[in-house]
Amino acid sequence: MNFQSLFDCFVFDLDGVVYSGETAIGNSPAVLKTLRRNDKDIRFITNNPSRSPSEYTEKLAAIGIESYEKEFVTSPMATVFLIMEQLGSKQWKTVFTAGSDYLKNEIAKTQLVAVYGNCAFKADLVVVGSHPNFNLEEIRTASLAVGNGADFIGTNRDYFYPCEHGRAPATGALLAAVEAASGKKAVVAGKPEKYMFDILQKSGAAPARKTLLLGDSLHTDIAGGRKAGYSTALVMTGVTNSTDIENSDVKPDFILENISSLLQSR
Repeated sequence: MNFQSLFDCFVFDLDGVVYSGETAIGNSPAVLKTLRRNDKDIRFITNNPSRSPSEYTEKLAAIGIESYEKEFVTSPMATVFLIMEQLGSKQWKTVFTAGSDYLKNEIAKTQLVAVYGNCAFKADLVVVGSHPNFNLEEIRTASLAVGNGADFIGTNRDYFYPCEHGRAPATGALLAAVEAASGKKAVVAGKPEKYMFDILQKSGAAPARKTLLLGDSLHTDIAGGRKAGYSTALVMTGVTNSTDIENSDVKPDFILENISSLLQSR
């Protein structure tokens, strides 16, 4: 399979595909360099809400990968897209955000008034996204606000992400805690929902341009990509194993050992 002859644009998930923790997976720096040298368009799409595009460019540079801020689509960006789509009908005025500074800065673009402390218990909207310093007080405040009637958005529903030592809890695990305490289900902005793919399409990574999306999760990357009309490739370097594939109704177009397979012709 000669992927470079089949596709003009390549969309990469990050965790479990390009890197694991602080380590490049396979020969990902060489893969990305070769694609760029051959004039392929590159995009990065991630449900991880803790880093901004500028922080991702720094992280990738540290492992030898060139990237540009305009190439990234993040779940906080999708969350803003969702909020702006619903803002008129919902009449939200205030928001409590449990998340990273980057997520809070993105939410500020909606012009909603950020509230904290006791004032947050009466917020119109709660947004939750994982970050390294997430704490019990954030879960408590979010749960109380949602229980008091706030609408509830999660940046994504990934329960864990792959790291050097195994699986670490992600936003979905935090949402589960707030949902259990409040009795209310979150609306989710990230993959596999449409919002990130709408942003991708506006950036020029449209299915009509022969685009391949590469991810390690059947239920976020592959399911979302298929719904959006992309060709999809599952890489076996992250959260999915062969048993998961056999037991799932979600099937990728291609299954790759790692993204180095993009440079192989067979």
